[in-house]
Amino acid sequence: MKARVHIAIMGFSPGGDTFMKSPEKSAFETILIIAVVLAIVMLPLAARAENSTMNQPPTFSEIDTNHNGFISEEEFNTFRTQRMAAMAEAGKPIKGAKYMPDFKDIDTNGDGQLSEAEFVAAQQAHRAKMKAAHGAHGMSQGMGHGMGMKMPTFSDLDTNGDGCIDADEFAAHQAAHHPNQ
Repeated sequence: MKARVHIAIMGFSPGGDTFMKSPEKSAFETILIIAVVLAIVMLPLAARAENSTMNQPPTFSEIDTNHNGFISEEEFNTFRTQRMAAMAEAGKPIKGAKYMPDFKDIDTNGDGQLSEAEFVAAQQAHRAKMKAAHGAHGMSQGMGHGMGMKMPTFSDLDTNGDGCIDADEFAAHQAAHHPNQ
């Protein structure tokens, strides 16, 4: 008789069917389900956020690991090596690595450490150099758009104004704007 009472308290009948749940068990199951769903949803977002910071220029504080207000040559080289390895591992190797300035190029006063002003000036100079080499908008605009070519609007293609772009309108636009294709 004792075994039967104990089993009933746990929420199971002797036949194996559940006939009662404690409020604590229901709350635990609900919280567990919510946690699993959130983990599934948030994992890709977290991975995307981690990768997006790798695509941005590093901040001074990211490289100044000892937080003394200066970047040593060791900190600079360690950060660069780790970042290049992480980008390569993510399948996005840094393409112009051989054109990246060396520590000595950035250390304009030659004191063996980078101040935040030297670091920011070097980033701005590098950004200007890349804009000059790749056009005013860089290479991120894709397929020539943003490099002197105007991106067409919907109304540019919808020549009859009916709210739809049919195959003839599209073909006419392509022939007019991309004759070599």
